[in-house]
Amino acid sequence: MDKNLDGKFERTIREQVFFRGSCLHSGRKATLTLSPAPAGSGVIFLRRDGGELRELPARVENIVDGARATTLGRGHVQVRTVEHLMAALRGLSVDNVICELDSDEVPMGDGSAAVFVDLIRRAGIISQDCPAKEYILRHPVWVRKGSRYLVALPYDGQCLKVTYCFVGDDPCPGTQQVEFDINEDIFIREVAPARTVAFEQEIASLRSLGLGLGGDLDTVLVAGKDGYLNEPRYPDEVARHKVLDLVGDLALAGRVVAHVIGIGSGHAMNHELARKIIEACCPAL
Repeated sequence: MDKNLDGKFERTIREQVFFRGSCLHSGRKATLTLSPAPAGSGVIFLRRDGGELRELPARVENIVDGARATTLGRGHVQVRTVEHLMAALRGLSVDNVICELDSDEVPMGDGSAAVFVDLIRRAGIISQDCPAKEYILRHPVWVRKGSRYLVALPYDGQCLKVTYCFVGDDPCPGTQQVEFDINEDIFIREVAPARTVAFEQEIASLRSLGLGLGGDLDTVLVAGKDGYLNEPRYPDEVARHKVLDLVGDLALAGRVVAHVIGIGSGHAMNHELARKIIEACCPAL
């Protein structure tokens, strides 16, 4: 990383990079190209549609679906499964970048955010001449769905802090709890490599709905009745991946400074909390 980077200023990547791979849900191949963007641009997805490039800003107001992944849409343009890429951008504090796709879904890499971290680091990161805006929470906001909770509290740290509890009904994966201050080093080492999780008994029904068609034992951690079907990267990889998804979903609100506590929550609740955080606080320089 550039030793002259200043966390108080917006950041973009130094040069264009690309990645080609399979998509988690559609199973199709897709190419993702990341390019530098001017200060104040934010993260912008570009879709090729009939030879024409269509723009889709990665913002909360453009969320159109939260079933098993985060989907953005505006007009006739949609992009699915943006959360792992968004998590990598937020984890590395990249504010402005153009993400061009030749498909309607972001390729998955190895099912985690690690491939996007590597891609961004290969591109290099540079500071820009624009102070970074932060959403600093001043009072609690929360979302509740039955026994599932997602609470954001004011936090006197300099970043997003996440405490997450995954409550499992079966011994595998069981109940898992993790807590992280999401700075760059911790994100890269402790959160980014955690893969998407699937439950063996759900796979057939998901695929009948056109979901998870690109997943396999190299890209998805599969939990069966008697244990995992493949080797976890961490004993609590399920909870860590939930943190990864949460970081990516909240990135659609910008640089959020808060302590977020989740119990059994998922994408739809993440999206609702992101909206409430934006309503509760104004960007602060």
